Amino acid sequence: MSRVLACRLVWWLACWLVCWGCGAAPDPGVELLHRADDGAAQLEDQLLTPYRARHPGLRVVQHNAALSQAEYRRLLLTASAGDALPDVFQLDDVDVPALADRGGALDLAPYLSRVGVDLGRYNPEVLAIFRRGAALPGLPRGYTPLMVVYNRDLLDRAAIAYPTDDWTWDDFLRTAQLLTRDRDGDGRIDQWGAAFDRRPSFWLPWIWAGGGDVLCPDGRRASGCLDAPATVAAIRWYGGWVRRWGVAPRPHDPGDAGVEIARLFDAGRVAFMTVGHDAVRDLRAAVGAGRLRVGFAPIPHRAGVPPATVLYASGYAVPARALRRKAAVELAADLTDSLADAARGDAGIELPAVAAAAQGVAAADTLGWEAAFLRAAAHGRPGWGARVAQWREVEAELADLMVRVTVGGADPARAARATARELDRLLGTTR
Repeated sequence: MSRVLACRLVWWLACWLVCWGCGAAPDPGVELLHRADDGAAQLEDQLLTPYRARHPGLRVVQHNAALSQAEYRRLLLTASAGDALPDVFQLDDVDVPALADRGGALDLAPYLSRVGVDLGRYNPEVLAIFRRGAALPGLPRGYTPLMVVYNRDLLDRAAIAYPTDDWTWDDFLRTAQLLTRDRDGDGRIDQWGAAFDRRPSFWLPWIWAGGGDVLCPDGRRASGCLDAPATVAAIRWYGGWVRRWGVAPRPHDPGDAGVEIARLFDAGRVAFMTVGHDAVRDLRAAVGAGRLRVGFAPIPHRAGVPPATVLYASGYAVPARALRRKAAVELAADLTDSLADAARGDAGIELPAVAAAAQGVAAADTLGWEAAFLRAAAHGRPGWGARVAQWREVEAELADLMVRVTVGGADPARAARATARELDRLLGTTR
């Protein structure tokens, strides 16, 4: 989808929601809004069948927005400002501080026993993303750790063993160097060991796995953490894929990075790339068509540093001022129960937030991919976006930092110090 078309869709949906909220449209029944492509939207519609059967006189209408996460967030904020959020809406982890922490989402905790929800069934790390003290402004639906997917054919041709669950940065770099080649002899590299992704949401777990972090534990400052020796070393090492060792192609514009990296991987020109579970559907199709043979491994860690990755999650929430509160809470519960979660897991959309459903999906997966994701998730923790309301602004500064290091050749230590000071001002630590 082009940026112009996406902006038009955001505008149209926002206007529709505002008109609905101000009473310009007739009562449509229960409205559901989520971020989904056509395939995922069809599955969500099927998952509504039990709810519709239990409420034969109630019309349930779903609206799917095939938007990026950032565009979907703008849509939610626009609807929230106009008091026009639908009865149930998808809430991504990065939207929790912007909506839930400002009172835009209903605390579901008092209603859960009435609709038969047992919070003990959810993965506790994922559930914690949506908790705010004793309040629960959203029910988790699914999640993903970030992982490394690798091209088995490229490793087999080079007689290189597949990565283990405890591989290190040294293992990764050694393998990436062996797999970076000039295949046609024209003097230019045309096969790379790794894909460098300069989007902070993708390189953050690499920094964690090196013992660093971009913010301090309270999430209110960056100085002392982003510019700490471990973080600077991790940034230097990660940027070194491009500038020092040349094991990754030059980075692309962040807006096109995911598409271009996936294209290179699909063409067999990149051996390793960082992915979330949303890559599984496309990779299943490529494997089924015989174009690729792939495997998954956790983010490698620096020797002496525990393994780490990031967890990104989504759920369903109900507006604080919902008019159809009982029906909406029941619908959010239905869409996050074991059967619904398992169906999304089977479809390759995400890991189920319900722990038993996730285990069931992994047991049924003959490729072993889902089990690999679950093992990686055991070392995961929520991303900063689930805690820091200004994360989008922080993320933009971090993206600029990585550009200055990898494209501009800036010294990582100096660049990190300058960015840390800017983030402190952004987060209100300094003026």
